[in-house]
Amino acid sequence: MDSQIDSSHLLGNLEKLLMAHAPSGSEEEMDRLVMDMVGEAGAAVWQDAADSIIIHIRGAGNGAPIAVTAHKDEIAMIVQRMEGEGRLRVQPVGGLWPWALGEGAVEIMGDQELIPGVLSAGSKHTTSGPVAQLKEGRALQWADVWVETKLDSGTLKEKGVRIGSKLVTARVRKKPWYMGEYICGYNLDCRGGVAILIETALHLARDRPPQDVYLVATSEEEIGAHGAVYSVGQLPAETVIALDVVPVSDEYQTHNSGNPILGCKDGRGVYNQGEVKHLEKLSAELDFEVQRAVLSGYGSDASIAKSAGAAARSILLGYPGENTHGYEICAVDGIINSARLLLAYLQRPVR
Repeated sequence: MDSQIDSSHLLGNLEKLLMAHAPSGSEEEMDRLVMDMVGEAGAAVWQDAADSIIIHIRGAGNGAPIAVTAHKDEIAMIVQRMEGEGRLRVQPVGGLWPWALGEGAVEIMGDQELIPGVLSAGSKHTTSGPVAQLKEGRALQWADVWVETKLDSGTLKEKGVRIGSKLVTARVRKKPWYMGEYICGYNLDCRGGVAILIETALHLARDRPPQDVYLVATSEEEIGAHGAVYSVGQLPAETVIALDVVPVSDEYQTHNSGNPILGCKDGRGVYNQGEVKHLEKLSAELDFEVQRAVLSGYGSDASIAKSAGAAARSILLGYPGENTHGYEICAVDGIINSARLLLAYLQRPVR
């Protein structure tokens, strides 16, 4: 079974993807990167009406088509109110919490440029106001923080900053950080999955699978898998596989290792158990184990697409991650082995 992955190439692409800005619905930077990275595959590639990117690999046989998803977007913020003295009040786009991001550099997406800002909670050497309450242990809420720009309202308007403008973690904070065999950074959810998707496209272009495969870089997953529901529903595939980070937690008995995680159930439904068993057999042939997980506060492109009637069977193939929806830590081998397992499955799916 040829399931070799060019790990250096995959990680090189991942490092580039991690630097991109792509809040839900404003994913143009990721669009350009994905299109460029898959260009050498020579496959049919297009962007659909939901802004998902579809890579179609034609199979060597007539097996049932399979769709594989990984989402392009990232959790972010959006301007809710513009206050005086250059302060912006923001709300999250997706599952982002201010205490997970912390005070620090952000970038506001203006019409033509990125405007620097700082997510702020105020000076700590005080005994009144929200900071005093926070110092006593009250949980930090979005109402407690703002983005400081040091620009007047007129200048912000000229730069295209208005209610509805999106904000992201500044690029200066996005460079990945390595701790031995672990890669760390913001938005490994789901840039690791997109990197796997791209490497899979390049591999399958050389070694065609027995059925058509649709590799889908989906849009707007972080706000409800909107892209997957539409895009998968337009494809002639009954089985959909979601590539995504899966949380490392004592609650789920999952570990940050080279062993991929297979979902059995999440907050939106159950995953196909026959497929889980088949993937376990394939992983044994590849000389690594897999972990099973029953997840609660979680939903994937696959489970949400299935619950919406866009697919008949769902699979969650995840790489382990700590600090999900924060500064994430992922075992490099967990990402690489997830790619190897996906390739093995696409060459030998359940019949």
